[in-house]
Amino acid sequence: MKVYQIFVLFIIFVSFVNFHSLGRFLIDEPLIKGELNEGYFTVRNTHSEKVKDVNVKLYIYDLGVMFNSPEEDISKKDHTLKRMFIPLSNNVKPGVYLAKITVSNDDFKDTQHVYLRIV
Repeated sequence: MKVYQIFVLFIIFVSFVNFHSLGRFLIDEPLIKGELNEGYFTVRNTHSEKVKDVNVKLYIYDLGVMFNSPEEDISKKDHTLKRMFIPLSNNVKPGVYLAKITVSNDDFKDTQHVYLRIV
């Protein structure tokens, strides 16, 4: 097999495999200031062994606030749904804010950036 063919097969394989731990997520938008908002996050364990103390963090940069989910162990090749409460104070100005979602424990970290609308 030529190097070119091996490279093409590798690219095809990588395009179908998702190594990210953060799966789908839903944050009930728009977030409403002065109310308790919710977010749901699917966390996948793509590793061949159990991962311990996995949590999800949501950090809204311009507001300087962080929200955490409780830590949880996830069995190998399994997933879990994490629910997060997102309370926002009344002094938050309406607008669109950049936020970072992080799934991590002591051994790995997966991050994704999103925009959140607050009214």
